[in-house]
Amino acid sequence: MHKLEEGRKVMQCRQCSTALPAGSAFCNRCGASQVEESTSGTIPLTPAGAPPAEQPLWTGGYAFRAAAHLWILSVLWMLVVSVLYMRFAGTRTERNDLIVLAAGLAPAVLVLLRTLVRRLSLRYRLTNHRLFTERGLFSRQHDELELIRVDDVSVRQNFLQRLFGVGAVTVLSTDASSPELTMEGIARPLELKELLRTQVRARRGRTTFLESL
Repeated sequence: MHKLEEGRKVMQCRQCSTALPAGSAFCNRCGASQVEESTSGTIPLTPAGAPPAEQPLWTGGYAFRAAAHLWILSVLWMLVVSVLYMRFAGTRTERNDLIVLAAGLAPAVLVLLRTLVRRLSLRYRLTNHRLFTERGLFSRQHDELELIRVDDVSVRQNFLQRLFGVGAVTVLSTDASSPELTMEGIARPLELKELLRTQVRARRGRTTFLESL
């Protein structure tokens, strides 16, 4: 074995005790690693066949445009009230104008409040493992559905919903607490359906692979 340069710091191999230059990562004799396992890297190695970490894929809730048919009816109501008032009102006063204005805007205000309540009180979140549901405006109820339990995913849209790109996504599963979950007023429901189907198949494929090991 060649002598190391005089005054140079040395270390010993952790396996064969060969003298090595300080800071060596591997032994040039036996090839053993000289780095502590706890400091060899900041990212832990994933065992072969282990499932991937849970990652968020999609979040959503009741979309404003899901109430498009109600907005259209509200506008039509305002037009009808305005036309009838202007045509048949005998004497127009400021008080009567305010009453008619309130009557015309009332449906639109109710639709807005209804939409806001549904949007704020119902949220969904999808990961590559589970589908989460959060219900409630002041108090919260949290439910989750394992994707491996999902049996079928379907989308329901009427004519106006198709025009505005919203719909209801129904998830059927073997979960005892929620065998049927319907998510109303979802924007781009067909995309969500395909994302769910893809993740369900991937989840089942990984589980089948692990069970076969």
